[in-house]
Amino acid sequence: MTTFNELLGTKPGDTESTVKQRYKLLSTRVHPDKGGSKALMQLVRHAYDNIVKGRGESALSIPASVSASGASSLALERELLRAKKERDEFEALNQLLKVQLTQARKGQGIGINTNANADFSRKVAQLEGELVLLKEERNRLALQKESAIAEQNKLAGELRRALSDNEVMETELDRKSGMKMPGLLIWAQKFWLPAMAMSSLVIVLVLSVKMLDWSFVTGWFDETPPEAAAPIVRVVHAKPSEEQVALAVSNVLDAVQTETETQALPFLKLTQQTGIWSLASYTESNKPYIAIRSDNGSYIVNDCSGDFSLYLNEPYKPLRVAANLIYQHQNQHFHVYRIPYGQGSSAKSWIQSRKLKINEEFFTSKSFKSSRLELLDQCQKTTL
Repeated sequence: MTTFNELLGTKPGDTESTVKQRYKLLSTRVHPDKGGSKALMQLVRHAYDNIVKGRGESALSIPASVSASGASSLALERELLRAKKERDEFEALNQLLKVQLTQARKGQGIGINTNANADFSRKVAQLEGELVLLKEERNRLALQKESAIAEQNKLAGELRRALSDNEVMETELDRKSGMKMPGLLIWAQKFWLPAMAMSSLVIVLVLSVKMLDWSFVTGWFDETPPEAAAPIVRVVHAKPSEEQVALAVSNVLDAVQTETETQALPFLKLTQQTGIWSLASYTESNKPYIAIRSDNGSYIVNDCSGDFSLYLNEPYKPLRVAANLIYQHQNQHFHVYRIPYGQGSSAKSWIQSRKLKINEEFFTSKSFKSSRLELLDQCQKTTL
């Protein structure tokens, strides 16, 4: 007895989705367009409807539409037998393929594991060899680094000694003459000494020509007796005494000192506050200015003239100053330099920068804008 489950190839406990999948598979095989027949299609549909309703184990019954003609029923039975035979063949082939697939997977897994272990061993050996090479390279680089550090320290020491010797020489030369005497002597030997020698020779020749008595020379060629020369009158001036010379020099020095004292230099009001611009006034004239103090005690000053000046603290005066600093005078314990161009020479440069480096010292622009406005206001009031 053939049941509906046997026709579709399902089991009593199969889900509805499995039954539907089997139905679609058989429908594609028995469809009239695929070489089947309309009767087989109706029979498969009838079996699916009974299985869905829970009658899958019931005996297969031929629907009325299919059993209308005897010839069609015989053909249907033959088709059923053929379909059952094909189903059995497919099931046997499916089981055989499953067994072969399982065996193939097991063999492949063993081969994969063996190959993986071999590859892993090769990689481990390769990595160990590379590790040894890296250790040797590290030791070689460490030795090179130590030798390079020792050479660097040696060169740094020689450079420091050379710089210290050079600074001592430059300081001694600046103290004695304010210029480099060896370079000056070489320049004088190359240019001034030959020029002075030639100038002296020309002067001697000119004086010799002027002092020569040409009448005596021309007398050899002229037969007429020369006229009597007029008597030469020499004027002798009295030489001033040493006391008069010393008195004149003393009067000149007193006049220069008096003129210097009458020009009062602008003295700053010193402060201990560093790193911020503030408004103040000169001690001798009460004229306003703004200034900022560095950690070394130097000042940057801007007054009503609009110029920026560096008041360099004398104990921290370097051997060289920046090219854009023009020396003005010495005031209090400061060397005063005007800043006509470059960094720190304009209000714009201070507004656009957080801090500026002037002659190896850093000055911030903190509160510069507000202090600058206060200075302009005080300058305007002073002018009015």
